[in-house]
Amino acid sequence: MGKHSKNSRNIKNRKKDKKKIDKIPLQDKMSEKELKKQKKDSKKNSKLRRKLKKIIIFIILIFILIFAIIKGIAMYKWQTLAKEMISNTNSVIVDKDGNIIATLGSEKIHKNISFSEMPDDLKNAYVAIEDERFYKHHGVDIKRTGSAIISYIAHFGSSSFGGSSITQQLVKNITGNDTSSISRKVEEWSKAIELEFCLSKDEILESYLNIIYVGPNIYGVEMGANYYFNKSAKDLKLEECAFLAGLNHSPNSYNPFQDIDRMDKIKKRTKLVLNKMLELGYISNGDYEKAVSNVEKGLDFKKGNLTSENDAIYSYHTDAVISQVISDISKTKKLDTTFATNYLNRAGLTIYSTEDSKIQKQMEEEFEKSKHIIKSKNDSSVTSQSAMVIIDHTRGYVVGCVRWTWQKNYFKRI
Repeated sequence: MGKHSKNSRNIKNRKKDKKKIDKIPLQDKMSEKELKKQKKDSKKNSKLRRKLKKIIIFIILIFILIFAIIKGIAMYKWQTLAKEMISNTNSVIVDKDGNIIATLGSEKIHKNISFSEMPDDLKNAYVAIEDERFYKHHGVDIKRTGSAIISYIAHFGSSSFGGSSITQQLVKNITGNDTSSISRKVEEWSKAIELEFCLSKDEILESYLNIIYVGPNIYGVEMGANYYFNKSAKDLKLEECAFLAGLNHSPNSYNPFQDIDRMDKIKKRTKLVLNKMLELGYISNGDYEKAVSNVEKGLDFKKGNLTSENDAIYSYHTDAVISQVISDISKTKKLDTTFATNYLNRAGLTIYSTEDSKIQKQMEEEFEKSKHIIKSKNDSSVTSQSAMVIIDHTRGYVVGCVRWTWQKNYFKRI
């Protein structure tokens, strides 16, 4: 009996196992279909992801290319402007007959001197005190700029950035932009680096030394040497070169010809420059000691008799031409007014005006006659105002124009 029941249980178990075995193939078949489907979907998704990835990379590359083109065009324009301006040559306006009637920028006292004529001591003095790593960096002194940024952050933006390289200072002098904003400084870094791609170090230094402010309405080391020592820059002694480089820190603070005695301050600053030149190996110990001795005895200052070529007082016709040209330069070259004005004064342009100088002179002479000055009955200090424009009707050219107010002409005369 026990044996029969045991057999019965074995038969039941075999039936159950058979059922399980029968079910497995169906499940396997289903899973295979699902796996195939999943694989197929996975392949589709993988292809889609690859396509999407390629599209994103393509879009990024397009943006990079567009940015590079825009940046390249901007860099080319800036480099072209800079090359034209480093000549530091005044532009002129001529009348209809080709006669020069205005030399723009000549109200400033300046005269260029070639790099070969500048004494090595003068070049080295400026490099030593203004930008000791000038020949090593590529427009921006990373070490000095980093220190300036840390100082700016530490003082919560209350200090100036400072740390400007000679190339950066040249950029500032060319553009005329000396605001203390962060965006201006970043733009200056960019322009300085770009400038080093198109100009050699010697060209940058030469231009810088011909443009910098060195005294009252005096620009460039040649006129600076004339003003302080009554000699050409090529004839300067070592200590005189050191003085000239040292006053770049604050020209008015080291001017020996003003009422305040600044000799102690001048000696201290000049010796600082000499010490820096010695430290950097630009001069020997013997040269240093001799120059310091001469500084202690007192520099031989001799004020040169310098005057500007003109007082920047032009006819109303010329004033109108200048305003129109600055506006045109600003629009076509996308420059602010200050940069456009600097460009006009330094790029050596020739501007052809429609002015007839003979007619213009006759108009001005007529307008200055007292019979045309009619005083107000209520207030004798108020006078009549008048204006005249003469046009060549065959061409539509303005050949002369004048406007009279007593106040205008009075201030123009002084």
